[in-house]
Amino acid sequence: MRGKLRLLAVAAGAIGPALLVGMPAAAADETFAATKAISAPSGKITSFDISFVDPVLGLYLLGDRTQNAVDVVDTDSNTFVKQLGKGVFTGPGACPPIKQPAGANDCAGPDGVLAIRHKEVWAGDGDSTVKVFDIEGAGTAPTHTISTGGVHRADELCFDPKHKLVLVANNAEAPFPFATLISTETYMALKRITFDGNDGRPKATNGAEQCQYDRRTDRFYISIPEINGPGNNSASGGVAVIKHTGEVETTFVIPVAQCSGPQGMAIGPDHQILLGCNGAVNANASTVVIDDRDGHVIATLNNESGADEVWFDPGDGHYFLARSAAVGTSQFLGVVDAERLKEDPSVVTTGEGTGIGNAHSVAADPVLNRVYVPIPSTATGGLCTAAGGNSANGCIAVFTTPHDDHSCETGFVQVSEDMDEFHQRRCHER
Repeated sequence: MRGKLRLLAVAAGAIGPALLVGMPAAAADETFAATKAISAPSGKITSFDISFVDPVLGLYLLGDRTQNAVDVVDTDSNTFVKQLGKGVFTGPGACPPIKQPAGANDCAGPDGVLAIRHKEVWAGDGDSTVKVFDIEGAGTAPTHTISTGGVHRADELCFDPKHKLVLVANNAEAPFPFATLISTETYMALKRITFDGNDGRPKATNGAEQCQYDRRTDRFYISIPEINGPGNNSASGGVAVIKHTGEVETTFVIPVAQCSGPQGMAIGPDHQILLGCNGAVNANASTVVIDDRDGHVIATLNNESGADEVWFDPGDGHYFLARSAAVGTSQFLGVVDAERLKEDPSVVTTGEGTGIGNAHSVAADPVLNRVYVPIPSTATGGLCTAAGGNSANGCIAVFTTPHDDHSCETGFVQVSEDMDEFHQRRCHER
């Protein structure tokens, strides 16, 4: 896979994952549609968690619980490359009696996934471990298994390349969720950060969700859906700001009237952080963009309710939101223009009905501006079949737009997060 590194002209200055050097001029509107359906090599895609794109290698990664593996997809050809760790994860099942009480997903895995220095894939698992795989290896067994010391799953992860740290959240732990700092050099857990309301830490009463490292501020940020509330996202949540030492520097409290249940998080251009809000309070005020310096709300975006994972594509300057808990009976891929801070049309990912699955995962390749959303086999609406797959089996749907603000045509983006092992990649002919 290292042989397929792609080159892209580099603008001046270093950026972190999902940041722009110079944002391409945005079109007035972008309408996305599913143009390709990628099928699993065997069986169905029904239960899954978080996804990630390594833009240097051109690989999409998905924590696929149905396949009990991390799926690896080539974003140039939109074909499966292989599966990592097949059979070693806990899968989609609920917690055993010894780990009760727990929710349906609290012991499921794989969970969050990410690529480290274009060499390794890290994936959280339902047994409170993080499993590490050589991205070029056979992938049948992890090279390292790192315990976070909890009972339930190690969930979403983010990477600080400056200090060579991964932050991973145990969102389902009782009485309080916690996050763990792990060294990518020693593969050892260094510090636990418990969100219990002590020593400047927020008291998280409904889990801890998506995190990101922001190169501009040299801080980790993590979404806390509810702070000191009854556990149903009816109280304000916020964002904890964490130093590389593990100290919570501050917590940005986001008014519940503007964002109920901040969950998804994406680092955008300028000083933007977009928060996807998953709660049911004031559903019209459903997504906010905050300033990473002080947490003040830059913009409130209506009609973008129910986001879990969110992603920023620096190639065309848009945020994408997996709106699996949207108001109403359908689920959507939300699209937000980061320059105008305006919504472009959302796309239905799964239609009406009960038991239609959970299309809550999204990631994008910033070179070809292809957006990847796994669609469960239980979804209604026939999207996978319409895109060339089989809706009865589910798929990874690839969304594109004919009005693409394409980075190959409108500007250049530095997409590597590793300055110590920097690779460039070049736009391919489309």
